[in-house]
Amino acid sequence: MLSALVLAADARTPQSAPDAVVRTLAALVPAAIEGLLRDVTLAGLAGSELAKIADHAGCEFLESAQGASVLSEGLKLTRGPHLLVLRAGRVPEPGFIEEIGDFLARSDAARGALMREAPETFLARTFPGLAPAVGLVAARQRMIDAQAQDLAGLVRALRPALTLRARGRRVD
Repeated sequence: MLSALVLAADARTPQSAPDAVVRTLAALVPAAIEGLLRDVTLAGLAGSELAKIADHAGCEFLESAQGASVLSEGLKLTRGPHLLVLRAGRVPEPGFIEEIGDFLARSDAARGALMREAPETFLARTFPGLAPAVGLVAARQRMIDAQAQDLAGLVRALRPALTLRARGRRVD
């Protein structure tokens, strides 16, 4: 099973709007129903509405005064051996549940899998590798050991073995 960390903010990204966080959480419900996702943690900046959202959604939350510590503190709150880190305001496309389930069954799952943003521009559609990273699935301990301050730094440190076909569609 997989734990999820939804990043409402990090060292490079400003706080997401509350409705964007809620939409991301709602998109993860099917993964929980299918038995892929066991728990969710929200992480963002202090003073946001994360406590209220987490209370309604039944998940853990973390609010930090500094964006640089949101990711590292959030990783420590998660419980599962494998983790999905997902930027708030993005929802995975259909098929991500099956794709991640298949990925976790592989022997090299600890190396990680990257989820990119669904291309919105001509350049990103032509060169899909230019789309920014919006999610990462990897072993929790490897993520903690990377000591990254944001999702992009975590991706650079882990160098995932696979890029998922399912993309993260923008909803903010």
